[in-house]
Amino acid sequence: MKVTPPILDIPLVHEPTQDNPPVPTTALGPLEQTFIMEVIELMSREEVLMRLKRDMQTACAIELATIPIYLYTYYSLLRNKNSGKNLTKTQQFVNKAAGHIMSVAVEEMLHMSLASNLYYSITGTPPKLYGSSPSIYPTPLPYHNPIGLMGPKGKADEQVSIPLGKYSYEQLWHFLQIENPGHRDMKPRDRNWDTIGQFYSYIRCLIHSSQLTDDDFQVGSKTFQIQPYNYSPNNVDTVSPNKKFDPWATPLEKNSAAKNADFANSPDSHAGKTQLMTVTSKNDALLAIDTICDQGEGFSATKFDDPSDHELSHYYKFLSLQAQMGQYSINIEQLNTPPEPPKPISPTICESDLVDEKLLYNYPQNPKLAEYPLALQPIVRFCNGLYQYMLIMTETIFYVPAEPNLIDEKQSQKYYFNIALHRSMIWVLDKYIQTLRKVTIQSGIYKGNHLAPTFEFVNLGTPLESFAALKKLGDEAIKATQNARVNVVNSSTSSDIKYYINTALTSTQDDKSMHLPDVADYFQLAQTGPGYLIPKSYPFAAAPKYPHKSNGQPLTQPSGAVTHSCMGLNSCKGQDVYGIAGPTGNDPNQCAGQGLCSTAIDHTCHVQNDCKGQGGCGLYGTAEEMNRPGQNECRSLGSCATPMNAERFITNGEHQGTSVWARARAVFEQEVWPELCDKNPDLKELPSVGEASFVKQHGDIFKDGPSYLWISADNKERSNMTSCGASGMSGAGGCS
Repeated sequence: MKVTPPILDIPLVHEPTQDNPPVPTTALGPLEQTFIMEVIELMSREEVLMRLKRDMQTACAIELATIPIYLYTYYSLLRNKNSGKNLTKTQQFVNKAAGHIMSVAVEEMLHMSLASNLYYSITGTPPKLYGSSPSIYPTPLPYHNPIGLMGPKGKADEQVSIPLGKYSYEQLWHFLQIENPGHRDMKPRDRNWDTIGQFYSYIRCLIHSSQLTDDDFQVGSKTFQIQPYNYSPNNVDTVSPNKKFDPWATPLEKNSAAKNADFANSPDSHAGKTQLMTVTSKNDALLAIDTICDQGEGFSATKFDDPSDHELSHYYKFLSLQAQMGQYSINIEQLNTPPEPPKPISPTICESDLVDEKLLYNYPQNPKLAEYPLALQPIVRFCNGLYQYMLIMTETIFYVPAEPNLIDEKQSQKYYFNIALHRSMIWVLDKYIQTLRKVTIQSGIYKGNHLAPTFEFVNLGTPLESFAALKKLGDEAIKATQNARVNVVNSSTSSDIKYYINTALTSTQDDKSMHLPDVADYFQLAQTGPGYLIPKSYPFAAAPKYPHKSNGQPLTQPSGAVTHSCMGLNSCKGQDVYGIAGPTGNDPNQCAGQGLCSTAIDHTCHVQNDCKGQGGCGLYGTAEEMNRPGQNECRSLGSCATPMNAERFITNGEHQGTSVWARARAVFEQEVWPELCDKNPDLKELPSVGEASFVKQHGDIFKDGPSYLWISADNKERSNMTSCGASGMSGAGGCS
């Protein structure tokens, strides 16, 4: 008897309303419709659920397997050797290549989060991430067909094994194997699949089947899923310059960093209302799968993955990089899938150009920890352990609930995400790997190579034991840097290694919580078993006193003054870095909104701020965080550095590419000033920053906020406030 799948004709799961309009999901192809009929006829509800749970765990493992591969190649490239004014064509290409690779890695993290939320929605438990990353490279992707497509050698690979390798034309081919979109006429498969699109097609069909209902996606509450406010499509590492630029030019100027920035990821490249979404229904689940597939893992005949045709798909990003390399015109790969490959792109860049200009680190191919010199192994082992701890912290997110009645900034999960994932990724792992690659190996099979992570599994024990285990690895790594046998690690590199390990593991005297969180705080062994949530109140911290100094002497602020992050954001007269004495001793600013600079404790970037009101630069963070610079409600939620030098520009949200300071001032004028007027009837009209006497004398310097050159000139204490970000696109030159 022929069975017609009723799901093909039913209306959307959600009844459309003004607040919740219908969102169409990807239309089913003929083979998918046939397979759904087979599912309905041959599988019980229990089997469909069992397969969906199994496949969503596999989906997490597939996405997870790709992340170290992309990161390894990314870190083999030196992005910021030259400043914006001195970019060579090769340097510009390296920056674009690295930006594309990092943009894909960021979206793979999104895909892992979407798959994790879907898994949690049908199981009520977090997916297994810790220990699920490949333990050794090269690695096949989970359940991939062992015979691959035609490769760069002109024949099919005997086994599809993706290596850890430095940037090269051939490494890009391996990336294309991962992201190959395939054809719509490929049968859905969850085992022995040829493309990831086939695998997700299989999952889509299971969800569409009539055996499942919305109730099946409500086992794990959306409250405990990873929330949309934790995802940022762009940061300064996904941005690259499209030509030479003046790093010290303000964003409004034609040749500024902002005006010449290409943003690799587009904010509209998603199927639902948000890119990262929670799942509570069949329709939510289908939209999550659509986002994953549209961005890179699905059937696509076009080179773009967003409706506005601004963002290239993962596959086409890598193909376009190949098209600019010397081998492309004589390549013999057989890519018989849409979209049509691009024509060769000028200027042509050869791998030898990267080597000649010292833009490529000589990373070993598929390094093994045991094959490194013995004295270097503890240093790399900590790096591997930190990566595994990041996976444990990711699982822990599902034990930190969202609080429906609180704004995003006040969410416990948001705070946890910032101090856990952002701090570990941006401020420890990234900087630690960049430190390791400065080391040239002096002996053994990797002699002459640069030191690189191996991403091998490190057993950190249970969540209750994991932080202590990571701390032990850190102690061993620090001890190794002090060992005389590590003569290739110079004193500067040794200091950096110790600094980043301490950043991850050690509190400061004044702050007992600035290290990465110990996930044991979120677990306890009770009758309910491991994973029982320990409720935590949102940790608002009192703003610390700012150490104002002039010639070594403290500067006095008005009584009750509130810290603020930059020029023109002060809430009362006489409140800025110069205090009530003013810059010359007798000319303090005379009103709110006229201050010359911040009263907040200087910090360098996102999640580094010590208290509320200290957000700044706009290089890292979510669109919402960047929409309100200087208005964050708590420590570690700022985006990002203070003070905000005028060259900084926003990388996410509706104000992308515009001045951070200008946006901060606009928020002050629209939100803060009206509140001040309500409290103080004497305030009549908001004065401009330019009305302060000191500004009048130097108006051009402060036209768009305090410039980097003014802040840093003859000022050693603030010489390091330029920014973070390896791309050099931050403004003021950037740093690594």
